[in-house]
Parts: sequence; structure tokens; C-alpha cells
Amino acid sequence: MDNTGERERAALVAALKSMAGVLGQIGWHRRFNELTDQQAAAIAEAAVAGFQRSMWESAPEVPF
Repeated sequence: MDNTGERERAALVAALKSMAGVLGQIGWHRRFNELTDQQAAAIAEAAVAGFQRSMWESAPEVPF
């Protein structure tokens, strides 16, 4: 992402925290290339959901 603003940086932090929850369930010792397709998808979905939730909470009038 180019020219990230404060909202986007905060949303990225929220995405990482959301991913961390899934990684905690999977196990931190796992390398990404060892993940199943379902586990990788769960991490990606958590990242997107965390980012979108943070963006929406910071500007609920804008559809994300």
C-alpha cells in the first residue's frame, strides 16, 4: 500500500491482531508453507476481516 494514512496503519495493526488469533489456534511453530489450504484461508480471512472492521469503525459512513 502506498501513502498509507493513520487509519490504514491502524487497520493493518487490527488485521495483524486478527491474524494472531488464528495463528494462536493453529500453532505459532508452523511455517506458512506447512499450512493446509483451510488454515491459510482462515488466516487470510481473519486479516481481511480485521482490516475491514477497523476501517468501518473509523468511518462507518463509508462502505468498505
